[in-house]
Amino acid sequence: MGIKENGIYTIQPDPHRPAVEAVCDMQTAGGGWTVFQRRRDGSVDFNRTWQEYRDGFGVPQGEHWLGNAALHGLTATGQHQLRVQLEDWHHQRRQATYSTFRVASEAHRYRLTAREFSGDAGNALSYSKRYNHDGRAFSTADRDHDRYASGNCAQYYGAGWWFDSCLAANLNGRYYRGRYSGLTNGIYWGTWYILTDARSGERYSFKTVEMKTRPRDF
Repeated sequence: MGIKENGIYTIQPDPHRPAVEAVCDMQTAGGGWTVFQRRRDGSVDFNRTWQEYRDGFGVPQGEHWLGNAALHGLTATGQHQLRVQLEDWHHQRRQATYSTFRVASEAHRYRLTAREFSGDAGNALSYSKRYNHDGRAFSTADRDHDRYASGNCAQYYGAGWWFDSCLAANLNGRYYRGRYSGLTNGIYWGTWYILTDARSGERYSFKTVEMKTRPRDF
């Protein structure tokens, strides 16, 4: 793209859909990243419909989801990688990188491929046989594609995500300021912070999240 500086740029990942504004991160780990998800203050509701997740919502300057259609367009040709950046409420930061990342078309329910993990946040996208987000279709409250036979994970947890039966990670969960109790519907990455503190029964939600992608050979 010839982009050298961090900023917001207009891109058109899918030639059949309108161009979108996206944050380009040209500094992290060599740069070249297109940010497609950001959480930082709870200003945007991530409990959205299939169409909203397809088309994107929020603004690139703040909290947002770039859109599943754009994600498919970005990753449809060539090899791409995914980087997940997490920050807790004690200013600790960790990351997870997947050297193989792809989001399928809408006809294939925006199925996730996230493999070849490295990083210090743990591999929450391939956690166990029941909680394996790699290879799963995207689900929203109005489009249930999960593998939980007796319910709708997206409805239950109030987020669109690549649910299994149901989750070891959900970065589109509700924004809480650190610890919370009740339904486990916060921003969750189960290989760094376990879902529930056995001593107090409280759960933990992250302060900031960014999800971004770039070509593997960047």
